[in-house]
Amino acid sequence: MAGVLVALAAIVVGGQSNQAAPPTDTAPTRSATYFFVYGTTMPGHLRYPLIEEFVAEAIPDRVTGRLYDSGAGYPAAKFGGGQSWIEGYRLEIREGREAEARREFTAFESGLFDPVTLRTEAGLTVTAYEWIGSVEGFEELDGRWDRPEQ
Repeated sequence: MAGVLVALAAIVVGGQSNQAAPPTDTAPTRSATYFFVYGTTMPGHLRYPLIEEFVAEAIPDRVTGRLYDSGAGYPAAKFGGGQSWIEGYRLEIREGREAEARREFTAFESGLFDPVTLRTEAGLTVTAYEWIGSVEGFEELDGRWDRPEQ
């Protein structure tokens, strides 16, 4: 009988201590949309003006992978592997402009690059465009695009 009373007391006390916390006034935070760029779409480069209106903030960051000179005035990236880094920028897209930005990126990246989801060194999830063809014969770069653009 004592065991039943102890169990009952635990239920009553446990039920009282698990009361819901009062609501807080914190608003839900939106999940930011990020793109990682490493070539002609970086700030200060040839194609950045095509996407600049969508960008709230551009922050230097990097992802794992290998970067190559395509020989056509832009780099080609193969992501992953964990041993080499590709330097670039994490672009935070303005709230409400995410769909437009994705369409614009796809318009000039499709056919040669496919979107992939990556995690940057800073720990954020980004969309980046990976070269879909072979990199055979391409010069491997040191992870940074600094070539003249066409």
